[in-house]
Amino acid sequence: MAAGRAWSRARTLAVGLLAIMLAGGAAGAPAVAQPTGPQASVVQPAPAEPAPPVAPPGREPSMGGGIEWVAHRDNPFRQGDDADFINSDLAFSGDYLVQGNYAGFSIWDIADPASPELVSAVSCPGGQGDVSTVGNLVLIAIDETMSDDSCAASRVPETAENWEGLRIFDISDPAAPRYAAAVRTRCGGHTHTVVPDPGSTDRVFVYMNAYSRGASLNCTGRNPLQVIEVPLAAPEEAAIVSELDLFDDETAFGPEDRVAGGAETRSTTGCHDITAYPAKGLAVAACRGDGLLLSIADPLNPVVLQRVRDPAVTFWHSGIFDNDATRIVFQDELGDGFINTCSPAYGADRGADAVWLIQPDGLVKAGTYKLPREQSDLEKCVAHSGGLVPVPGRFIIAQAWLEGGVSVVDLTDPAAPVELAWFDRPSYGYSMDYTAGIWAVYPYRGHLYASDMYEGLDVLRLTDPVFADAARYDDASLNPQTQPSYAWVWREAPVVPTAPEERAPLETLAVEPAELVPADTATVTVSLPAGSLAPGETADVWWMPTQAVLATVTAAEDGALAPTEVALPGPLVAGTYDLVVRGDASAPKLALASVVVAEHTAAPAADAAPAAPGGDAWWLLVLAPFAIALAYHVALAVRRRRRTLG
Repeated sequence: MAAGRAWSRARTLAVGLLAIMLAGGAAGAPAVAQPTGPQASVVQPAPAEPAPPVAPPGREPSMGGGIEWVAHRDNPFRQGDDADFINSDLAFSGDYLVQGNYAGFSIWDIADPASPELVSAVSCPGGQGDVSTVGNLVLIAIDETMSDDSCAASRVPETAENWEGLRIFDISDPAAPRYAAAVRTRCGGHTHTVVPDPGSTDRVFVYMNAYSRGASLNCTGRNPLQVIEVPLAAPEEAAIVSELDLFDDETAFGPEDRVAGGAETRSTTGCHDITAYPAKGLAVAACRGDGLLLSIADPLNPVVLQRVRDPAVTFWHSGIFDNDATRIVFQDELGDGFINTCSPAYGADRGADAVWLIQPDGLVKAGTYKLPREQSDLEKCVAHSGGLVPVPGRFIIAQAWLEGGVSVVDLTDPAAPVELAWFDRPSYGYSMDYTAGIWAVYPYRGHLYASDMYEGLDVLRLTDPVFADAARYDDASLNPQTQPSYAWVWREAPVVPTAPEERAPLETLAVEPAELVPADTATVTVSLPAGSLAPGETADVWWMPTQAVLATVTAAEDGALAPTEVALPGPLVAGTYDLVVRGDASAPKLALASVVVAEHTAAPAADAAPAAPGGDAWWLLVLAPFAIALAYHVALAVRRRRRTLG
């Protein structure tokens, strides 16, 4: 019993000693942190989805292809079927859309495309109310002969004293637009085109597009193109600064050129519409009986590069460039929008889109596109206003067809156009006395906005992956008759400087961990503080060794990039590598981080004993048996001493 108790005490002492030894050894060992990184991406909670639009019974639209109807808002001016209160063209400024109307204009907040909000509706009649936006200004072309330039003016005969021209509103407060100025022009403006001054951002030029319509006091014969200068900080000083005749003395067509049908080809007495492409120094003019290609290198003195005519075209309505300015599509408004030309009776080449190639020796017609769905005799249908859908390497347009609806068409191969998507309401069930349907449709920030004359405003979303690049543009503004140039910056790899003095000023991208060991792959977390990116812009995380995009994220409203986990492609060998974040809107600005992959530490010899649990405390386990034996002998010696003393 005594010997057993001695062994028990020895064992307890040894275990205690060993525990103390192990605890002392472990105290000096570093703690091993478990990975606690964020999820693969940080996703903000989605706001509640707005209710989808609902059509009245029997008025449900048909849709096809990759398109979704996300919102509808009624025309705030509508009074039954009275044509004096129909919507016309559109313009965009940041989160606001301006919709023209024969009775004035509306301003919509489209920050949430699925839930547009009416901000204001300004009553100021004067014809179709073609609109543009420039900074805090809204420009409205007036082509009805009015008693004066005020919003209280009444319509008067063209043969009486009258006023036509350009009205300018200040919308610094979109909820309370202020009438700022007016400029009288000879024949008013059926449409107008804003052209930037290449030498100054303080002013713009406005082309007033107008043509004679019959007996008139002022608007007779062939009308010159009148150019208005608008100082942005002082719109009240706007004035005509240039005018010129774009034509020679010939009429557009002689009697032998007329084509039988619902409408005859119109003689050219001025231009219906001009689309400027300032980045290319070009413009395309649709002038009733003629199509023109213009140089606008000097905006005050446009030069006609080529004039073309086409017996298949009745009314040259408008034109659109492709992004490279190698092709143009012209719209033919056969019948002035008052008849149904989308029927077999008019064939495939009339009331259609016509594609022309811009070649060194001039414009060459390459193909036509006509809406493929036959419309009823109660519907007005013809090619009207539309715009370029920015898809890299493709010539895709969104096209309004009045009561034929909206069509998204790929014209990349002019000889074989393809309709990618459409949206079309049924007829009203009776024939409108005036034209009706979709006046215009334009792409903006990944959505299509359609101005329906009687119905109001429709918002469509293109869902096909082919439109993904188009959806990434966060446009600051858009006047569809002033065509922007698209660069698709996100498709080109960033250029990162190599010199230390050039790298030093770049924004520092936070990356964790910044040091790695060689491996097949690894995961890191990147982030940026507020103010690093443009608020809400789309940004890519680039791995520069392979020039690959690892993630596409959205900046926060304060310009921060929330911690985002990305997987680095391997194999990761020793070296230093660049990781870059670049935003679409703030490009070419870069945020840069260096990731270091360190060499492996020396591996243990092949014949070395395996490491024992406890890391650097393995030697304690080796000494443990000796400690137990020592404790036993100490206990035994104590027992013998007690016997001797007893």
